[in-house]
Amino acid sequence: MLQWTQRLRLNHSGWRQTIKHGTWVLVASVAGSSIVASECASSATAPTELTCLPPNIKLADIVSAKLVQTDPLVIEKVTVAQKLAELKADCKNGKLVDGAGNEIYLYMLTWCWGNPPPNYQQILQQQEAELETLRKQYTVIEMTCNPSGLPIS
Repeated sequence: MLQWTQRLRLNHSGWRQTIKHGTWVLVASVAGSSIVASECASSATAPTELTCLPPNIKLADIVSAKLVQTDPLVIEKVTVAQKLAELKADCKNGKLVDGAGNEIYLYMLTWCWGNPPPNYQQILQQQEAELETLRKQYTVIEMTCNPSGLPIS
């Protein structure tokens, strides 16, 4: 269930904004084509500040972006704040933990290549091995390397 929705619409006359609650949807009209980006939120309240968040991570950073539709272009995005709200995250003893008390690890995925390097399979295998090890000790949030959600070519 979505808790909030915000819509922004771009057309030849400029921006028009309609605010509801929670998730934002961006609709842009470019040369007659509509482009929509949406961000889906769970019913949990997203945190506005967590002092134990790693310094290189912002609550507005994108955890996942998924191409939902191509005409008009619709992309669903989930932010760190939304994911942490879903996990009922909090700071305990200076560590970021989920609602069950398990420490949270934010992992930046590697796989966004237009033209992959010769050893890309080795890189992906190493990444998966690292993730398997981390999942045994942490609640792992896998951060996309493609926050736009658009296909990489």
